[in-house]
Amino acid sequence: MQRPDRTLLGLVMASLLAMVTLLLSPAGDLEHGAGLELLYALRGTRPPPPEVVIITLDSRSARALGQSERPERWPRSLHARLVNGLTDRGARVIGFDVLFERAREPEGDQALAAAIRRAGNVILMEGVSREAVTRPDGKIVAHVDHLTRPLPLLRDAAWASGPFIMPKTPAGIFEFWGFVPSVGDHPSLPMLMAQLMTAGTAAAISPSPDIRLRALNLYGPLGTIRTLSYAEALERVADPATGDAAFRGKAVLIGFSEFNQSRQGDIFRTPYSSPDGLDVSGVELCASALANLLDGSALQRPADSLLLAALLAWSAMLAALWHFIGTARALAISVALGLAWVGVAGWCFAHHHVWLPVILPGVLAPLTTTAFGLFSHGRAARQRERDLQKALDLGLSRNGSEKLVALLRDHDGGRSIHGVCLCSDIEAYTSLTENLSPADTRETLNRYFSRLLPVVEAHGGHVMDIVGDSIMCLWLAEDSAGDACRKACDAALALHGLMNEAPPGDKTALPTRFGLHYGPVFLGEVGADARRELRVVGDIVNTSSRIQSVNKILRTRILASGAVLEQLPPPRGEDEARLLGSFVLAGKRQAIDLHEIRSSPLPQDAREAFEIARSAYARGALDLARLHLRILLATCPEDGPGRFYVERCEARLTGGEFPDSSGCIVLESK
Repeated sequence: MQRPDRTLLGLVMASLLAMVTLLLSPAGDLEHGAGLELLYALRGTRPPPPEVVIITLDSRSARALGQSERPERWPRSLHARLVNGLTDRGARVIGFDVLFERAREPEGDQALAAAIRRAGNVILMEGVSREAVTRPDGKIVAHVDHLTRPLPLLRDAAWASGPFIMPKTPAGIFEFWGFVPSVGDHPSLPMLMAQLMTAGTAAAISPSPDIRLRALNLYGPLGTIRTLSYAEALERVADPATGDAAFRGKAVLIGFSEFNQSRQGDIFRTPYSSPDGLDVSGVELCASALANLLDGSALQRPADSLLLAALLAWSAMLAALWHFIGTARALAISVALGLAWVGVAGWCFAHHHVWLPVILPGVLAPLTTTAFGLFSHGRAARQRERDLQKALDLGLSRNGSEKLVALLRDHDGGRSIHGVCLCSDIEAYTSLTENLSPADTRETLNRYFSRLLPVVEAHGGHVMDIVGDSIMCLWLAEDSAGDACRKACDAALALHGLMNEAPPGDKTALPTRFGLHYGPVFLGEVGADARRELRVVGDIVNTSSRIQSVNKILRTRILASGAVLEQLPPPRGEDEARLLGSFVLAGKRQAIDLHEIRSSPLPQDAREAFEIARSAYARGALDLARLHLRILLATCPEDGPGRFYVERCEARLTGGEFPDSSGCIVLESK
């Protein structure tokens, strides 16, 4: 089983811990401020539904109507005139964002009540006051909310009344209560107006107590929703032509609003608050809530659990990115992914009214994972420098040495590991060099190794030792034995093609034999005092060398033990490897299976003939073995293993050495 990567695990865990810390810190509130402002900035203003109209009690109307600068002092007979006019002009629902708490002039109160009763579609504002509950020592233990209802005369005449509550935060206003839980799930003013606007008749309305906070989806800055001054509204309701166009079928909301906000007390900070201090009035926010309910555009937020899982998964992915790619690319991709998240969140916000976080995943998560990633890369670079220096001290080349030394980190002296050993030897090296000067021999070997060694390293192998014309290479099987064996066999085939199948005249290609074996080795420092080298020791090193030497007897070029072939899945076991039999190598006691690794398979009939002959030979059926060996050699006259078995059969007839009782071929030292 592959062991978990501690560096990757550390990166991911650090990033997850940082994200959880950010969520629990004040930084988590940035989504309600900077995050929401960014989403609104990316989207811009959007057209509000035309069914909603605001009529403002403002200073301009006060001057035009000769009324007080304080709208709460205006005579209620004036409101009665407006309500009657709106009723005549076909307004679908009329809402007052004005609290008529106390009685005023009896004639005005009666006139307004009559107008409200005549309209049958007026909804009045209710106030909510909070009272602290204290202990005898004065410490506040709870709060109790109380409804402040309109004047009974007006409340009885109205269709309904309801509050409009918006929780305030340091970042401003971004949500409202559809139903207010602290006063018995009482429906809010915009909720009642929306129900009456869409229900058809009052009797058809049956609101459910949905007490969830609803996120406001603002349309734009102050004045984005169609707004008429009180004086202008009175002029329009008096004219059927302009009044019908302005109010028929509309939801009309009446309240305080001023562009000169030194006169406005009911204002709130929102993402559309301007830098010069122009905030959004309460009546416009109420109208925005109503418009959201009518056009179905209220902001939707995923469940907290889903968001938490998504944020943690996102942080883990960003952290893992730094583990698998280089610094420059990781930095560029982190920035790109952060921008992509912001872009997707902006698109969801604009087109689907889904409010996704942007500051944490789009800005802070890439920043924190980048910080951890840069730290990890710097730490890894320093460790590589130490490993490289250690490798050089142990006599290894720069190429491919880091992984070997990294394996020994935290293992004083060395460690046991499984791997594949490949041993090579140049054919007829003695006769090749006996006519060469030492300098020419050196040049010949240098040319030879300059072609051979890069092939080994390109296939993931490590050249551990060079003795004369022989090399010993190692493929580590720490992660996957099958992968290591396949790479080693592929390297042997590549070297075979380079050295044994080279075009005539290629002086750098020297015929070479290869032996492979798989098993446990000890990788560590060997030597004494100041002279220490990194070496591989173990039985498979010696065995792979002896397997290589069997090529001379069998007239083959690549031999691999059964331990190597067992790790390889088909089709290589069937097409490119041929089982040659069970052999007891010289100086060994235990038998091992040997396979010939071929660059191309034998013809089908030749392969079948050899298999029958080999099996018959192991059973002592020499006549049957010789018969099928003749069939083999008729097709492949130069087949080395076939000739080897023919010679063994002939030796049996003359009383020579034969397999032992278990059917193994015993090879003697020569």
